[in-house]
Amino acid sequence: MQENAEKLLFALYAEAGSKKPQLANINKQLGFEQQALGRAVNTLYAAGLISGVVIIFGDEDRSPERVDIDAILLNRRGVKYVEQAVNINTDSSLTEKLQKIIAKAQDRGWKEVQTVAAQALAEYKSNQQV
Repeated sequence: MQENAEKLLFALYAEAGSKKPQLANINKQLGFEQQALGRAVNTLYAAGLISGVVIIFGDEDRSPERVDIDAILLNRRGVKYVEQAVNINTDSSLTEKLQKIIAKAQDRGWKEVQTVAAQALAEYKSNQQV
């Protein structure tokens, strides 16, 4: 799978564990350029790992490609892909899941994904202490 697509998928999985997930804002944290985001979203959508996106392929001269991720959702197949890739047991706690995402992101040098997962983990832990 394309690396940016996989980064996006892992970041969506981590963000879904946040107190108030904002999946549509994930690109701001990843910092993809519009074209890279379009390719990643198209790859994930074509593989059936996400839904809720609109991809418009324009012609390069008059109207560029446009990707709308305002309603992006990580579907069951996407969750399963991430959990298999990182060896996450479906019965694992959210803390364990996010820790595995952080470790995988660190191994791959995906600092942005690591940050998303670490923020979600920090939010979760702070809610547990309340």
